[in-house]
Amino acid sequence: MNRIDTELAKVLKSKIRSQGPLTFRDFMAVALYDEANGFYAQGPNIGSPDGPFDTNAKFPAFGYAMAQAINHAEKNIGCPLRILELGGGTGQLGKSIISFLQNPHEYVVLETSPGLRGTQEQKGLQAISNLKNLSPGPTFVFGNEVLDALPVHRVMGMGNEEVMEMYVDLDKDGEFFEQPGRLSTSELTERFRCEGIQLGRGQVAEVCLELKPFFQSVRQVLERGYVIFIDYGDSASNLYSHRHRNGTLRSYYHQQQIHDPFFAVGQQDLTADIDYTAVLSIGEEVGFEVDGPIPQGTWLRNLGIQAYCGSEGDRESDQEEINVLTKPAGLGSTFDVLIFKTRGLPAGPGLHPAS
Repeated sequence: MNRIDTELAKVLKSKIRSQGPLTFRDFMAVALYDEANGFYAQGPNIGSPDGPFDTNAKFPAFGYAMAQAINHAEKNIGCPLRILELGGGTGQLGKSIISFLQNPHEYVVLETSPGLRGTQEQKGLQAISNLKNLSPGPTFVFGNEVLDALPVHRVMGMGNEEVMEMYVDLDKDGEFFEQPGRLSTSELTERFRCEGIQLGRGQVAEVCLELKPFFQSVRQVLERGYVIFIDYGDSASNLYSHRHRNGTLRSYYHQQQIHDPFFAVGQQDLTADIDYTAVLSIGEEVGFEVDGPIPQGTWLRNLGIQAYCGSEGDRESDQEEINVLTKPAGLGSTFDVLIFKTRGLPAGPGLHPAS
């Protein structure tokens, strides 16, 4: 299948010709987040038949469960909480959550895409592009499939503990390709050293260095509260094992997985599995206490998602939603839930069965 020479591909090719190869991290950041032609600039198409996958967020039952998590958190803290959703998509999930909350809440969405911010505001949500002007306060923060969308560096093991970084360059025909080069930062090998990881010769892996600044920015707006991420990944020892010799980078175009990250630059999603070991360590480093991870299915059942069945009037349809979200054959084992809290708070919502 021939690649599509998108407007963003032309821009990046011109940049490489004039400035030299890009780290894969820099390529991915532009491909996803360029405000004019990046993948998330196509935001209003999310959820359409030709748009990207929209999993948990499209189920009202998931919004019901998230509302229960917020109620639980407020009981633990003893006061109303501001809700901060990281990467709110079309705003469908936010609107659903609000509908299941008994009392009005300040609901803020952090969203980089101007198009998606407009869509979210049309649904009555407050959308912001960064956290700089958000004052600290008691807050419930959550992100549904957010961490896997952070840009990643790609590296390759060369044997004898040597690691090289993968750069995006142009071949003799002017097409994108990857080639190894010197590391752009020593943080890459430092991550592996801290986790006790050694890549095999020729083994490719992804490393996300955006995690720490991301967590730091979130921590700054929490006076007290919980942070919950629903995402997919594994411990470092499994993620960087020989079972993933080609890494975990995946690309999706029109809801179909493709194996070329350069097929339609700016029009395809790019994602990689989360390094849970790094996430939990960084969470503690910035001042959070850590709960989890816990499988999504278990977490939703602990929150009492079953009570949603029949609440919307169609018990059979409601039960189908719950099954998709909780059963191991569905999303129940695809996603995990990682819970962080400010110091001294009780266990996070959904960590244990509701009494």
